[in-house]
Amino acid sequence: MNITFLVIFLLQNTLVNGGVYPYVSYNGMYNNPSNLDWGSAGSPLSQPVRPHYSDGASSTNFPNLPSPRDLSLELFTEEVVVPLSEKYTVLLPYFMEFLDHDILELRTTCPPEDMSISIKETDPTYGNKTHKKMPIERISYDVDSGVWADFPRKQINSVSSWIDGSQVYGISKGWADIIRSGKGGKLKGDTAGNPAKNTWGVPLSSSLKPHNCEYPDIKQLHLFGDGRSNENPGVYSLHWLFFNEHNLIAEELGNDTRYRNMNDKWLFDKSRYLTIAKLQKISVDAVISIIGPGFIPEYMGYRATANPAVSFLYAGAVKFFFLTMMSDIIYVSNPTNCTLADENVRLCNTYWDAQVAVKKHGPAAVLRGLSYQPAGNVDMHVVNDIRSNYYGPMHWTRRDGIATAIQRSRDLGVPPLNSVLNHYNEPAMTWREWGTVVNQETLTALKNLYKNDVDQVELFVGGMLLSTHSGDMANIFKKILAEQIIRLREGDRFWFENKYNGLGCTGEEVNTIRATSLRHILTRNKVDVSDLTNDNVFLLNRLSDDCKLDQDSTKLSKCEGDMLLHYDYNTTPYAIPLLVPVFLIFTMVLAVVITRMVHARSRPAKEEETDPEALKLGKITELGSKEGDRSVKLRFDDIAGSLVMSSKGKKVRSIPFKKLNTIPVVSCSDNRLLLLISIPKEYDIMLKFSSVRQKEIALEELTAFSDRCNVEIDNQLLTKKQMMKVAKTEKHRQHLVDTFLSSVFSEMMQGENGVSGNGEVSANDKVERLNFKGVGSHVLECELTRTEFASALGLRPDQEFVEKVFPLVDKDKNGSISFREFLSFMIVYSSGTSDDKLKLIFNMYDYDKNGSLHVDEIKQMITSMLQMVSASIKPEELSRMIQSLLDQAGLGEKKELTFLEFQTVMSAYRKDLEKAQLEVKGGERLGKSNFKRKVFTAMRPQGREIKRYIENHRLEIFYSVIFLLVVFVLFLERFITYSRYKDHTGYPQLLGYSLSLTRGSAAVLMFTFPLFLVLMCKNTLTHLRGTFIKRYIPLDANRTAHIYLGCVTLLFILVHCIGHGYNFYMITTLSPDHLTCLMPRTWLDGQGQATVLGLLFGTITGITGILLVLTLLTMYICATQYARRYLHRWFWSTHMLYPAVLGLMVLHGAGRLLQEPTFHYYLIGPAILFTFDKLISVSRKKREIPLIEAKILPSEVTNLVFKRPVDFHYLAGQYVNIALVNSGTGRDEYHPFTLTSAPHEDYLSVHIRTLKGWTKVLRDLAIKNEKNPERNPNLFVDGPFGEAHQDYSNYEVVILVGGGIGVTPFASILKDLVHKATSMQSSLSKLKKVYFLWSTRTQKQFEWLLDIIGKCEHEDRRDILDTHIFITRFYEKSDLRTTMLYICERQFQDISNRSLFTGLKAVTHFGRPNFSSIFDHIALTHQDVRKFGVFVCGPPSMSDSVTLTCSKITGKQTFVAYAENF
Repeated sequence: MNITFLVIFLLQNTLVNGGVYPYVSYNGMYNNPSNLDWGSAGSPLSQPVRPHYSDGASSTNFPNLPSPRDLSLELFTEEVVVPLSEKYTVLLPYFMEFLDHDILELRTTCPPEDMSISIKETDPTYGNKTHKKMPIERISYDVDSGVWADFPRKQINSVSSWIDGSQVYGISKGWADIIRSGKGGKLKGDTAGNPAKNTWGVPLSSSLKPHNCEYPDIKQLHLFGDGRSNENPGVYSLHWLFFNEHNLIAEELGNDTRYRNMNDKWLFDKSRYLTIAKLQKISVDAVISIIGPGFIPEYMGYRATANPAVSFLYAGAVKFFFLTMMSDIIYVSNPTNCTLADENVRLCNTYWDAQVAVKKHGPAAVLRGLSYQPAGNVDMHVVNDIRSNYYGPMHWTRRDGIATAIQRSRDLGVPPLNSVLNHYNEPAMTWREWGTVVNQETLTALKNLYKNDVDQVELFVGGMLLSTHSGDMANIFKKILAEQIIRLREGDRFWFENKYNGLGCTGEEVNTIRATSLRHILTRNKVDVSDLTNDNVFLLNRLSDDCKLDQDSTKLSKCEGDMLLHYDYNTTPYAIPLLVPVFLIFTMVLAVVITRMVHARSRPAKEEETDPEALKLGKITELGSKEGDRSVKLRFDDIAGSLVMSSKGKKVRSIPFKKLNTIPVVSCSDNRLLLLISIPKEYDIMLKFSSVRQKEIALEELTAFSDRCNVEIDNQLLTKKQMMKVAKTEKHRQHLVDTFLSSVFSEMMQGENGVSGNGEVSANDKVERLNFKGVGSHVLECELTRTEFASALGLRPDQEFVEKVFPLVDKDKNGSISFREFLSFMIVYSSGTSDDKLKLIFNMYDYDKNGSLHVDEIKQMITSMLQMVSASIKPEELSRMIQSLLDQAGLGEKKELTFLEFQTVMSAYRKDLEKAQLEVKGGERLGKSNFKRKVFTAMRPQGREIKRYIENHRLEIFYSVIFLLVVFVLFLERFITYSRYKDHTGYPQLLGYSLSLTRGSAAVLMFTFPLFLVLMCKNTLTHLRGTFIKRYIPLDANRTAHIYLGCVTLLFILVHCIGHGYNFYMITTLSPDHLTCLMPRTWLDGQGQATVLGLLFGTITGITGILLVLTLLTMYICATQYARRYLHRWFWSTHMLYPAVLGLMVLHGAGRLLQEPTFHYYLIGPAILFTFDKLISVSRKKREIPLIEAKILPSEVTNLVFKRPVDFHYLAGQYVNIALVNSGTGRDEYHPFTLTSAPHEDYLSVHIRTLKGWTKVLRDLAIKNEKNPERNPNLFVDGPFGEAHQDYSNYEVVILVGGGIGVTPFASILKDLVHKATSMQSSLSKLKKVYFLWSTRTQKQFEWLLDIIGKCEHEDRRDILDTHIFITRFYEKSDLRTTMLYICERQFQDISNRSLFTGLKAVTHFGRPNFSSIFDHIALTHQDVRKFGVFVCGPPSMSDSVTLTCSKITGKQTFVAYAENF
């Protein structure tokens, strides 16, 4: 005996009297102790006879068999009113159909297999139609069967074959729980006794209503246990009857004092059992009524060897016998007397609309009428409602019920009649025998149809002919039906008459059930059948004399609805063109919204306009600016005599009217809102006003202002086309200036190439030699304003360098610089002699123009050059440096220098000055080398760079390849599986490759999402960095891996979404049968067909999919660098949604649309690891750490110093996550910052650069509490967490490269390095030298680091640290301005052994570092070192440059780069 069964059996017998009723499964499992799945839903039909297929396995291709439609037309007659039976009521065939719903449901197979019935053009009903085949599809089967002849196809029964009331309670516990009320053991219903509406959207059958070609709204249907309850009024009314019988039994049990203490579940289970028992008894009564009492013996007890599976002979032939007994109308009896209601129901107009059909009079009136109404006679006469107006699919709404029955028989492999007769020991039929059964006309037709082969006559056709002859059901049908009911009864361990069924029924209850009849149940449920003369309502009763139910008096209505033969299921042809753009549009809209929010936050507060002139004119639109059309305001400045134009609160242009003589002002004749103000030698102003009155006011104000400035206004009138042609807007002017500068460079090139010999040629001579043939007249006529001149030099117009140079270049003193003047100036700067350049500088700073430079003027010169690069030095240091220059030239006592003496002072630097040139915005850096022909050298072999890159990143490459291989295998395996090996499911046939794409991408996503959890285990990764595992796993690349993993995940999310878009398109074009085939377990709120909205919002998978897409899109957008920098709160908050994402992922698969969920298998391991890792962080986050000090440092830097917990151990270069307690910034808003304190220090510190948002709030809080440190908030600190920088001591030579605020990890490393070197700790035994390269815009940008570097220099007794500072705000070293500063720096280094700009021993460089030459120099210095560690922290451009440089270095020495960006 099976162990599972034994446990269930013992529990049943133990709990039956303990307040818990024994469990009887809903799907038929566990009934048989030896064969647990016998009779269960999903089990195959029984085949007592070998199935009949053309190939012996599954094929129904019988060329000699006639068309089922021909058999229907030739042998079965269609009647409007069929001959009536004198023995049976029509309630019998309806009850047999109701019973059939309990024990049998055959669904179409997946993939769909067509076996449509051919239709001839001469067909009286379907002929001359476009469609030539009546649609019918084969039944689902065991996929392991039908492969070869020894194991023919076995069809699957989708419901349990037991008589267990599955049509009342459903075939699953979930279904049963939905229809239960939860009170008193009753089913859910209203006070009128009707079942509750299907508000849950349980998948009741949504077959088409052929009379109006609409699908029923399943949510408006009454909820029974069978999806086919709405098929016709008879079946619907019987469902209603047993629904009420259950509730009536439950109410009686609840009122019984013996069961008063029983709970709802016990009452429900007991009522369910008693209802099933009555159904079992009545089912046997119905079968005996049709086959007679001699075929079914008395019940002898349970027999475990009896297989209850439904016979394919019953399913393919016998069950259709009852179609011939159907009537075309359904009597609806008046409840008060034995007369017909005003309106009787036509069967063909009620298919799948039964609930509406019986709504007027109610199910009781229908059942009463069916109890009185005679059935059709047992013969070959079939009503029109069955033969020609039976229901069908949308593309063939009215089918032939008889033809489909014959075709279904062939589908199931039902053998011919004689084969079945032989099996049941009945004599076979010969043509002679047939001659005694049917008339000559029928015999001739039968022979012709079956081509004179008597052994081909089919069971259903032959059985019906034999039934017609006998006037009763054919004997062979009776034997098949009897055998079926006997096996169902004797094989059912829970049969009500089985004393050992474990259900605890008393003998009194069993006797009561044995005495029960359908009439008894009808009466109990207020269906008045008192006019009947006997108890068996299946047999025709003699009615009382006053009962007027003569069928001839009824009025037969017409079958409604035209037959559709061309219905197109493709109702959503543009699903993809709509879905993908919506997906992309949402992304763009969300990105725009975030950008607008960022701009709104970063936009400075608008200053209220107070100038009366600006207020009077209001806002005006300027057309044609570099920024496009923009809103501006005009203001007339009488003091300066200028027209000032501002935009967004900032001055954008100032036009000096006093320096002009005449100003042309052009009005537009065909657009009165336009006005053009032409400015000589500059670009024009084109304005558009909001009204004509506003323009008139502006002209009046402009005229009055011009009069005050003694400027004449030249008013002109042009058309818009003429105005646009003559207008020179800012865009035009910018283009002209660019052409101006490029022409200058071109002429300089020609001038340099025209010089021959070794003699020096002055700048003026070079200009005179040029003929300007290649320069346009408009360029030669163009003159640069002071602003344009300053812009070309990359300076502001108000800087002293511009103030001094501009008058020197403007030789004609007209306030602008001509082409020739600018060219002469550039030639002096680029290719002039050192004396030319010194003379230019001398003249610039000779303020009093007395031919000599005073020491104070020299100081002013150096100060102005420092001003250009935002640098400064102390006055005393500047004086000391200048004095040393004078002493070096022997002029120490001089206070003023002539030009010759100035030349003497600078003579030591003549070579530097000779090479000096000038950087010009928009052009190349100019110098002699620029004019030499370029020499192309052989390209360095790329193979070496690739090899070096592989050597430096071999672990990352190895794991990346492994990862990509896993991704590829996962995707390919699912793609191939659903493309080639899922034919039995119908997926490839119905959805094509789009499903393969979605399943492949889903497999990848199920793999990648849990990996995010692994990469987020920061505590685990930090711990592993201290073990040997870091040698084999690139733990330092976890952040990069997170980004790459996100990119791969995003790619497959897009593939998944696009694939589903195509899936939605395909699914919405499927017929309901195909949809059920594809997704049999899905409850869709559709109207027969699926809709995109139904798939998206009517399924768990759809809803969770939408939420996932929205959430992940938001997370990805907020994870961009721009969002992380300016909307960190959003970045943090959206990334904290990862538990919701994973939960939605689990639910997404729980919908079971196409397969069982598997994501949880991928998730379990990483989730457990992440949970433990997170618990460590949570335990730390709950601990508040006092903030000792918040220092306000220059360069918008805030230094936090906080207490170090006793158990806080970390390494230099590690970082922590910090949140402020009760600061209004959000308790859970953690930000990562590298520790700038060293491990040996007894406190913790971080340096935070103030940008916006959280850092701005922090700095404001520090300023507010600067005088009251005790008010500083406490901190939540999570960490420390490791990164690559902590491993700096593993290399002999280390290069630390920092940019901007990226130097923070090196602050801790430098202090730790010097401390360990001073204390001779063994951890630095391998380290020989550390090069620290710091790139910063100015020496003032992070002055706090200078103090740390200075302290390290002081304590570095082993000279292990070599620091180089690159100030990038300076122009390149070869620029003339930088050359002068570089001369000062070298002089100061010589006299004080420290930098003029930083005050450190560290070497100060001007411009950006050349990493290639720096690394080559270091490699040459340390030729015995094979591997150098390069640790970078700075902007991405710097990290990329260093990484690229490391990969290009060839030879035996390698530079391994570890980069962190901010």
